[in-house]
Amino acid sequence: MSPKIKKMINLELGILFLVLIIFIVIKTNIVSVIPKCFTYTTFGILCPACKGTRCVMNLINGNFLESFNCHTVFFITILYLIFVNIIYIINSFRKKEVLKFLYPKKTFWITFLVVLIIFTILRNII
Repeated sequence: MSPKIKKMINLELGILFLVLIIFIVIKTNIVSVIPKCFTYTTFGILCPACKGTRCVMNLINGNFLESFNCHTVFFITILYLIFVNIIYIINSFRKKEVLKFLYPKKTFWITFLVVLIIFTILRNII
C-alpha cells in the first residue's frame, strides 16, 4: 500500500472518529442549534439542502426510515458514498481491484445534480 493511500485512509478514519466523538459527547439535538435555512425563511421554498442535516442526524442515530423521509436524495447518496469508500479501502489492500466501476465519475456528479434539482422542484410543488 502506498503512503498516499495510507494518509488518505488515516484521514478518513480520523474524520469519522472525530465526528462520532462529537455526536456522542454533545448528545443534544444539534438541529435546534443550526440556523434556519435562509431560502426557506425568506422565500418560503425548500432549497436543495433543506432537511439534509436532519437526514444525517437521523442516519447517525440509526433512524433510517426517518432519515429517508427527511431527504431521500441525501440518504441514498450518503449510503452510496459509504459503500464506495469501503470498496476503495478494500481495493487498496488487494492486488486485484473489485467493483471499481462503482467509483463516482463525472457522470455520477452530473446525474446527482440533475436528480437533486428535480427532487427539489417536486417537493416544492407537492
